[in-house]
Amino acid sequence: MIRSRLLGSLLMAVAVVFATAYVVRAQTEEPTPPPVRLPVHVVEDGENLTYIAQQYDVTIEALRLVNHLRNADVLVVGQELVIPGGEGENVAAIYRVQTGDSLAHIASRFDTSTDAVMEANLMINRDYVPAVGEVLSVISQTGTDQPRPVQGTPHFVTEGETLLEIGVRYGLSVSQLIDANDLAYPIRLYPGQRLRIPGDGAYQDLPGKWVRLDVSPQFISQGDTVSVYVENQLDGRPTGQFSGQELRFVPKDEGFVAIVGIDAFTEPGRYALEISGSGDQPWHPFVQDVPIFSANFSNQEIIVPEELEALLDPEIREEEDAFLYRIYANFSEEGQWDGLFQVPVTDTIVTAPYGGGRSYNEGPITIYHTGTDFGGDIGTPILAAANGTIVFNDMLELRGRTVIIDHGLGVMTGYYHLADVFVEAGDTVSAGQPVGLGGSTGLSTGPHLHWDLRIMGVPVDAIPWTEEVLP
Repeated sequence: MIRSRLLGSLLMAVAVVFATAYVVRAQTEEPTPPPVRLPVHVVEDGENLTYIAQQYDVTIEALRLVNHLRNADVLVVGQELVIPGGEGENVAAIYRVQTGDSLAHIASRFDTSTDAVMEANLMINRDYVPAVGEVLSVISQTGTDQPRPVQGTPHFVTEGETLLEIGVRYGLSVSQLIDANDLAYPIRLYPGQRLRIPGDGAYQDLPGKWVRLDVSPQFISQGDTVSVYVENQLDGRPTGQFSGQELRFVPKDEGFVAIVGIDAFTEPGRYALEISGSGDQPWHPFVQDVPIFSANFSNQEIIVPEELEALLDPEIREEEDAFLYRIYANFSEEGQWDGLFQVPVTDTIVTAPYGGGRSYNEGPITIYHTGTDFGGDIGTPILAAANGTIVFNDMLELRGRTVIIDHGLGVMTGYYHLADVFVEAGDTVSAGQPVGLGGSTGLSTGPHLHWDLRIMGVPVDAIPWTEEVLP
């Protein structure tokens, strides 16, 4: 027994001496990285960037980015240009930033260092968080110009912890931890420091104790439904905002999800995605600029007959919009739908899509089409798009006979211009259940169904909900 204890103590002492020696050697004998060799084109007389891009089957934008060319039209004979793409030990790559990306995470995806990414993009701030959609040039060491997925789990250093102890816990060597985390010498750990432990599962290099942040769609346009999913190691609940709207998170899987709508008149540009939270202690805030792109909606001109012109009074629309908003802005914690939404008519001919700016009788464009119009006859069966609860059934001046279904989580669908209704407020309905008959009531120039989908009162394009499960 005594001999076994002595042997165990001896082995531990040897391990500590070896690890200490390794760190000391690494601090005093830091290896010099080999020079980066990339394919280069030497500019000849008469060549321009268009010709060179065609010669190497790359884009002008890629050539401009990796070579930091401010004026793509000015080239000098004998000038050396790095050629992006291809394969090899070092490859010039172009990367478009995604939500949740940090410089360290981008570096990991290309098997390079944060310092190398900063150098390639003429950066000086190591803590800079690039905006979603921003294009960076990277010297990839993965063998190609394509990013690879980064796998692993986060470990947060506790008071007094060493790399050796962390390595023993996860079955990794000190050198593996150093390589996986791009640690610079001299190595000093501090409480709360985030380390990537190589292993299964997607890994994101996020601030604080955030474990995961997913935003869908990755690139957002007017009319989109945006889903935000987060996980954090701290207890509590997240809060946040995007595009001036509150993110209302509810539990999902191992984390929380929130959905928010981007209306058709949202000005294209960058908007801050801000997420924080609290429990026993505040959560480290996450902030990243996210662009909203133009959807390039076309305008729609509607000719209203004389007998309906009185309904074009702006006050009527203002009052009805305000009345409906009080219904649509309600929020319940549980989603009632399951899977895809279905198109609410069997004849799916779209006569007017979502989002177009609307002009009535050649007047100015002051509103946009908040839903999707489907052609049909009076008496066409109108079906519930998903499971939910009827929260409104009545006649409105502009929308005519209207039914509104609450599907939970702030998601509601509206069915306008109906001729007849089969449901009452408070009824629960299932996807595909008939709720009424198509008509031409209200401000309508012919029989059709106007179908709205709103998130906390914001009208969004409903068609993607019939093509992809959200959130």
